[in-house]
Amino acid sequence: MNSEQYLCGAILIDGQRVLSAIRGILPAGAFQYDEYRAVYTAGLSLLDAGEPVDPVSIKAQAKRQGVELTNQLLTELMEIVPTTANCVDYAHRVAEEARTRAIKELAERIQSDTVSSADELLATLQREAEAIRGSSYQRGLLTPCDTLRRFMDYVVQAGEKRDNFIPTGFKGLDGILGGGFIRGGLYILGARPAVGKSTFAVNLADNMAGNLLFVSLEMSPEQILAKRVSRLTGCTASKLLSGQLPDKAWEAVAMATTAIEQSGVYINSRYDLTVQEIHLLAQSVPDLRAVFVDYLGLIQPATRGGSTYEQVSQTSRELKRMAISLNVPVVCLCQLSRKIEDRKDRKPMLSDLRDSGAIEQDADCVMFLYREDYYTGGTGDGLPSSVELTVAKNRHGKTGEVDFNFWPYSSLFKECQPKNEQLGGKTV
Repeated sequence: MNSEQYLCGAILIDGQRVLSAIRGILPAGAFQYDEYRAVYTAGLSLLDAGEPVDPVSIKAQAKRQGVELTNQLLTELMEIVPTTANCVDYAHRVAEEARTRAIKELAERIQSDTVSSADELLATLQREAEAIRGSSYQRGLLTPCDTLRRFMDYVVQAGEKRDNFIPTGFKGLDGILGGGFIRGGLYILGARPAVGKSTFAVNLADNMAGNLLFVSLEMSPEQILAKRVSRLTGCTASKLLSGQLPDKAWEAVAMATTAIEQSGVYINSRYDLTVQEIHLLAQSVPDLRAVFVDYLGLIQPATRGGSTYEQVSQTSRELKRMAISLNVPVVCLCQLSRKIEDRKDRKPMLSDLRDSGAIEQDADCVMFLYREDYYTGGTGDGLPSSVELTVAKNRHGKTGEVDFNFWPYSSLFKECQPKNEQLGGKTV
């Protein structure tokens, strides 16, 4: 099933809702095949006329437009669509495929042109490339009516499915965030090196139900798995990686690996990834619910050249676009500026985000981890560190703080009970 087939099948099943959601995204010229283009344009004509948008009406309207649609084709299109919920994503795919074809055709014309000078070819390339680029901007225009329809569809679906927020598994954090990570949101988790942000991200991923993509650009899959097994067993990650385990620990490790095998956490095996390549990986995960990226500074820029500030800004914008396109939360880890070490109060602030102010602008939520014992030499073997997670920016909820206990040697974060829920050392 290709994107055009899926989209046409969705139109035939629920034409009014689907077309209202995608008409501002997708020009009719984006369709490669005439019969699929006819389904789309016929549906739009019916929608604009206030007439029913159903298979019978679409077939009749397409015939008036000069295209004969068979009953067999219409039936096959409807049968291959399991759900219409992802119609917006598929509309973007159709538009992107159209742009890719246009770029390839342009490249072929330039290559076959043996008459024009280099300057003429360059001018043609620039002019037509801008036209292709411009078409991608136009597709995002929504009328006031389209906007309202999309909003109401969103609200209704949220009430029915109740999964627009993906819970983190930490009650206090979910309370601040408004229920969890919102679909299409970009979440930045910042900290100084070795504070525990990678381990915290692993804890989040293991807490969240469903299929996730965890992209680490500095740890191997084995190192990530060691943290996950350590969290479940109490065995240190270093002992797991060295294979130096006591006999009694192997049973616990076996049980942990069985639990991990049944989880939905997918992991990358390449490290030199751009945002576009991460996006492709994410599209390969079935029923994707979230993407974790560790960490922002190691993501390869899409284009070479420019300052670090410009590259990080571009990456930040691409991460946000990826979150919207996939309709899942994207949690990206970020190193904080070394300047934080020069302050008396070393608790992170938004101005500590490294290399670009665009990170703060693009992010729906910015969170920081802070450990006081990071600067004092630790708490001693076996004792947990006190970690403060600060939600410093949040478009969809409150800001605030959540306290955690962190056992570095067993890769475990546990949320502390809020002080107002404690009485005499006991929770009530």
